[in-house]
Amino acid sequence: MSLLLSDKVWVMLSEVAKRGIYPTHGAKLGIYRLPVDLYGQSEMSGIMNELKSFGYTLDTFADRVFVTKKWVEKEFDIFTNQEQSAELYVTVEIVTGEVLDLIYQIRPIEAFGDFYWVKNYRQKADINAKIIIDNILRNTKIGQKLIGYYQKIQKLSQEEAIKKLEQITPLANSSKNLADDKKPLTASSPPPQNASQKLETPVAEVSPPQPQAETPVTVPLSENTTLQLTGTGTNHTAAEGPIDVGFKSSRQPAGKFQGIQVWGPYDAPGQLGIWGTDVCVDFDICVSDGACIDACPVNVYEWLDTPGHPASERKPFMIREKDCIFCLACENVCPPQAIKIFKK
Repeated sequence: MSLLLSDKVWVMLSEVAKRGIYPTHGAKLGIYRLPVDLYGQSEMSGIMNELKSFGYTLDTFADRVFVTKKWVEKEFDIFTNQEQSAELYVTVEIVTGEVLDLIYQIRPIEAFGDFYWVKNYRQKADINAKIIIDNILRNTKIGQKLIGYYQKIQKLSQEEAIKKLEQITPLANSSKNLADDKKPLTASSPPPQNASQKLETPVAEVSPPQPQAETPVTVPLSENTTLQLTGTGTNHTAAEGPIDVGFKSSRQPAGKFQGIQVWGPYDAPGQLGIWGTDVCVDFDICVSDGACIDACPVNVYEWLDTPGHPASERKPFMIREKDCIFCLACENVCPPQAIKIFKK
C-alpha cells in the first residue's frame, strides 16, 4: 500500500471523522480517494461477499462499508508477573458514491484499555489498515473499476493497467486473477450443476486426469443463430477504436447469433464485426475490460467466449438487448470506445 501514498488526500490527526469534517483530536487518520464510483446496496453487498474469505469483521451502514481487522497482542508483564492479552482492531471505512474514499483511523492505545505493555501498536495498526486496503483493491470489484479507469483515462493497455494495480497493492496477501475476473459465457456451456449433483470419486486408486484436446465452440445453426464463432479467419489483427457510428449504412448484415444481429465483415474467429441493433459493440475493437458489464444497471451483457480473436478472447454479449434503458453508461465508460447505443 506504500505506493498508493502518491494518491493520498490527507493524513492528519483526528479522533472522529465525518465526510468533509476532520477535526484534530489525537488519532492518525489516513484518507485515500479513488477515481471510481460505487452505488447501491447490491454493489456494497458484493464487496462484502468478496472480502468474507479474509476473516474480516464486516458491517455496512447507509453509504459505507466497514472492514475491521482484529488481532491479539500477548506479553509477559513484569509488574504483575502474569501474561497479559489484549484484543486490538483497526477499521477501514469504504465511503461509496461518485468517488470512493478509503478512510482509516489509528486510535490511541488508551481507547482499548490500560495496555501500556503493548509494543509498536501504532505501527502494527497502520500496517494492518494498509493490508486491508490492498486486499480491497486487489480482490474486489473496486480493483476492476480502477483497471477500467487506467485504461480509459490514462490510455494504458489491460496488461499495463493490471500491472499498475499490482504495484500499488504490494501488501495484498492473496488475489484473484485480475485478467479474468468473471467466468465467461460460452455458447455451448451446459447449465451449472447443483452442488448435490457432484460426481463421487472413489477414494482408492484415483487415476490422474488425462489431457484432452480442446473442442471448438460450436452452435447449432437455426433461424436465431446463423453464425459460428470458429472458422479459418486466423490472420486478422485487432482494430482501433472508436466504433463506426454509421455502420448500419456502410456494412451488410452478416447473420444472427442467438437472435442478435451481427454486421460484417465477418471471418471468425479473428474478425467478428459489430454486434447488436440498439446496443451495439464492435467486437473487433473490444478489449474485454468489463467496464460496460459493471456499469450496466439492468444487466444487458454477459461474457461470451471468442477464442482466437486478436483483441480479446471474450466479449460483452448483449443477450438482453431488449432490456436496455438507454442510460448510455456502458458507452461512456468503454475505454476503446467500442460501444454505440441507439436510442429508440
